[in-house]
Amino acid sequence: MSQNNSANVSHSDQVLYEVSDKIATITLNRPEKLNAMSQSLLDDLERAFDRAKDDSSAKVVLLKGAGRSFCAGYDLAPDDWILTQYGADFDGPVNAVQDREDVTKILEYWLRLWKFPKPIIAEVQGVCLSGAGELLAMADIVVAADNARFGHPAGRDLGIPVTLSFWPLLIGMRKTKELLFTAKLIDGVEAERIGLVNQAVPADTLSSAALEMAHDVARTAEVGLRVSKLATNRWFENMGLLASTYSTADLDTFFHQSETYVDFFKTVREEGMHAALQERAKKFG
Repeated sequence: MSQNNSANVSHSDQVLYEVSDKIATITLNRPEKLNAMSQSLLDDLERAFDRAKDDSSAKVVLLKGAGRSFCAGYDLAPDDWILTQYGADFDGPVNAVQDREDVTKILEYWLRLWKFPKPIIAEVQGVCLSGAGELLAMADIVVAADNARFGHPAGRDLGIPVTLSFWPLLIGMRKTKELLFTAKLIDGVEAERIGLVNQAVPADTLSSAALEMAHDVARTAEVGLRVSKLATNRWFENMGLLASTYSTADLDTFFHQSETYVDFFKTVREEGMHAALQERAKKFG
């Protein structure tokens, strides 16, 4: 394993892993899909984090997205859908019991990352939308481009993030409601102002700023990093964070029984995904 300036690099089809100067860089590598999350990408991502956890040469993880965006959210294509039931395959609602199992499984995926022992620093450019907010919620520190875009467009008709409980803690009750009720997008500057990210920097300095943050964190003793992260996370867990996430997962399942969810996938079935997204834009702006 690399200990100093030499890099230890490995690749999967969709996630890249590299270690240099005590920093493990994990890169989502589906730039042609704006790094949208499929089940296979999530599997590769979990393997990369498992590797970083056991990598004695890495004290900090820098999480990035290849190309022009960090992550567009969950992939909506049928072959890459992360649930076992694809809404367009049903004339009415999906089976609620199976859906609850699927959504809970997704939540527990994110909670495994929540328990990751080393600091995670996210570098965000382009869009970070809907399901990508789940990934962002697992980061300890976020450095974003000032023109990055954050929001949950799927909140209009498809569901809520299973880690929604992080939003009120990060940005407060009123901003959480505003972003969910309107599905509006905000830029990196506004995201910093309300506490969703730590820093918003000019896009052309993003990589250097995120790396500088990672190097600064890596200067702290490893035991200090682990204990500080665990102590902070436990504070919020003791406030009911974990119980709230499971409740939110159940509410997301309820959302999937709604007329808007069924109608969206009816349009997908009859006219295709592009038409469904156009119809959403026409309805909701």
